[in-house]
Amino acid sequence: MFKNYFKTAWRNVMKSKTFSAINVLGLAIGIAAFLLIVNYLRFEYSFDNFHVNKERIYRVPMVVTETGGKPQKFAFNYPALAPAMKADFPEVQEAIRFRKRWGVVQHGDQRIIEDGMIYYVDPAVFNVFSFGFEKGTAATALVELNDAAITHSTAVKYFGTADVVGKTLHYDNEDFVVKAVMSDIPANSHINFHILLNYNKYIQITKNDANTSWGWSDFYTYLLLKPGVNISALQAKMPAFAQKYMGDLMKKNGFDNSFILEPLKDIHAKSDYDYEFPGNGNLYYLRYLGIAAVLILLIALINYVNLSTARSLERSKEVGVRKVIGATKIQLVRQFISETFLLNALGIVIGFCLFRLALPGFAKLIGHDVVDLQTSGWLFWAGTFAIFAFSTLVAGFYPAFVLSSFQPAQTLKSVTGFTGIKAGRNYLRKFLVIVQFATAIILIGGAIGFYRQLQFMSNKSLGIDIDQTLVLKQTIGLDSTKKSSVEGVINDLQKIPGVEYVTVSSNVPGNEVGGSSGFTLLNSKNDKRCRTFAIDENFVPHFGLTMIAGRNFDKDRPFSNDSTQIVNIIINETAAKIFGFNKPADAINQLLTSAGTKCKIIGVMNDYHQESLQYNFDPVVYYPEHRYNMDNFCLKLKTNNLARVVDQAKKTWAAAFPESPLQYFFLDEYFDRQYKNDQLFSAILWWFTLLAIIIASLGLLGLSLYTVAKRTKEIGVRKVLGATVWQITTLITKDYIKLVLLAGIVAVPVAYFLLQNWLEDYAFHINIGIWFFFLPLLLIAVIALATVLLQSVKAAMSNPVKSLRTE
Repeated sequence: MFKNYFKTAWRNVMKSKTFSAINVLGLAIGIAAFLLIVNYLRFEYSFDNFHVNKERIYRVPMVVTETGGKPQKFAFNYPALAPAMKADFPEVQEAIRFRKRWGVVQHGDQRIIEDGMIYYVDPAVFNVFSFGFEKGTAATALVELNDAAITHSTAVKYFGTADVVGKTLHYDNEDFVVKAVMSDIPANSHINFHILLNYNKYIQITKNDANTSWGWSDFYTYLLLKPGVNISALQAKMPAFAQKYMGDLMKKNGFDNSFILEPLKDIHAKSDYDYEFPGNGNLYYLRYLGIAAVLILLIALINYVNLSTARSLERSKEVGVRKVIGATKIQLVRQFISETFLLNALGIVIGFCLFRLALPGFAKLIGHDVVDLQTSGWLFWAGTFAIFAFSTLVAGFYPAFVLSSFQPAQTLKSVTGFTGIKAGRNYLRKFLVIVQFATAIILIGGAIGFYRQLQFMSNKSLGIDIDQTLVLKQTIGLDSTKKSSVEGVINDLQKIPGVEYVTVSSNVPGNEVGGSSGFTLLNSKNDKRCRTFAIDENFVPHFGLTMIAGRNFDKDRPFSNDSTQIVNIIINETAAKIFGFNKPADAINQLLTSAGTKCKIIGVMNDYHQESLQYNFDPVVYYPEHRYNMDNFCLKLKTNNLARVVDQAKKTWAAAFPESPLQYFFLDEYFDRQYKNDQLFSAILWWFTLLAIIIASLGLLGLSLYTVAKRTKEIGVRKVLGATVWQITTLITKDYIKLVLLAGIVAVPVAYFLLQNWLEDYAFHINIGIWFFFLPLLLIAVIALATVLLQSVKAAMSNPVKSLRTE
């Protein structure tokens, strides 16, 4: 019986090759696009799933709210937090800390910069996280103070082999013994590192501050909770805990500190704290891509329903004959479901092949190794089967129901007798076309909005001149003994032809300012947390910044640990506002205190964009510092021969600091890398929007082919009676233009809502104009018109004799 169903289904597929090809191709493209997006989302939502205790691991970020200020959210907190939580809460099984470090690691004559890939961690880290070991064990990895655990790739990089247990690496004037080699960290880990060092060593280096401080906040804390812990109940204890350890400090300085229990599974995709680890995902982007995946698959399924129901009249006589010779309704439903099954099977197979072919290019587009995105687990195949079953039922049910419900007495008279059924089918078909067009308009509107926001961020003035700036990064710790060497290399760099000036600072635009501290206006109790930024006297003029009140540094005494000395500082406009000054000039000569040091405001600098335009201006305190204590040597260039300047700068640097591997970059490129995720999302969205348009156009092409074919005789009669090509073309196309306009009415509010929601994540963003939605509407109208017009004009210009020759 089923063999006969499939034979008949195959004959019908081959009988209408064009419609079948459009159906299968549209479905295949839709499935391939859907699988690509879903597979990417699977990867993004799989972060940290490899940890055995993932359900019991929590990070503890904090929210600091100053009196009268907005909450500031930090992914890190204080080093004293972890031991205090383990001591105070029986619910906590383990509490560990990560402290990120930078610098040059040496083995023999080999010196390699480990930029933020070194962490001091508590030895209990392996009781919390399930990192794999190739050599050594978790129990012996970090026992002694100078023990180290490194990844497989790191071992090969330094030693040429992974069999390195017992060998040493030199870092920060210490020799560390490799006690374990771990497997390389999986790509779906929010924590990535090359070298782990014993945190107890860091406690020793900092003279116990890294264990007891409630003011030094650069430490990432993770908890392993005992099984069955009530998270809500534990979170409710946090305010009292904060009050116990920080109550006096919060009262004295006028701020509130809240500790948050954040599930490990939420960190990559959902976390929005400052100072996150690199590579964090964006929940809104992931949700929008998920919506796009569903919409693309929906368009493909709508194509099938539309084309199947459009052909229903053509098969009405077949249904009548089958019913006359005894076919039951359930048999007819099985027949048409079988046909849908066959088309969907073809679509799934071709779609999966397209998915596999496109995967390497897609992986390259998103900057991942294709191995990370490949999947063969049962969940993937179960999901693929679910899509197949769902699409078969959804796409096949209505056509099967409509076709099997035809009455043989009517079907065997004339196809034109089904006015009621025809109207009903037309209403559904028009509704589905509207859904298709609306979906395409939403996707195009979103893609245009994201692209325009990227343009806005790329072109908006930053308030600081970062063009033609080469940054040389000092990668080893220097001290006062290197003062003359540093001044000498600055003079030598200044002499290179094409170098206008050299300025040195602790940070550069393009990332978060690393340091922060609490500052209190004299005679005030309200502590204000500000970013701290060390600069020299050349920073302001050479970066084109403006002192809107007071003066710039001019050989001012650098910051020191002598609390009896007043340090001159510069603040930015935002800092002046949060300290309560009505105008910048009011801040001049005012005194602030920070950690026992008195600071005098000598100038107020204009706000500029230190980070991406996604973020608002932070309050920043600039202080003078010895140049040997700052890392970034910024060379302002005026030359067309950048390669020559870079080459000479390398030679000058190597002569002055042979022990410091040179790390350099151009500042504009460094700043723009912040938009990598935005650019990536925009590119992905454009590609999948294009696929959605292609799928919708294929469906529209099929409908227009069918419409023209069914109205061939009508067109012939109209031509004989004197209708012009324009009149006939307008007759056929006007209905589709109406559908586009109706789709626009549905899509515009949805697109506006989605785009406005996304833009709210940006402190500085574009305004949504009417043309954002008029343009997608116009584009879809043009595509629809062009698709239908091609067939309409062809039919209108054909010889009416051919269409009227036979009944």
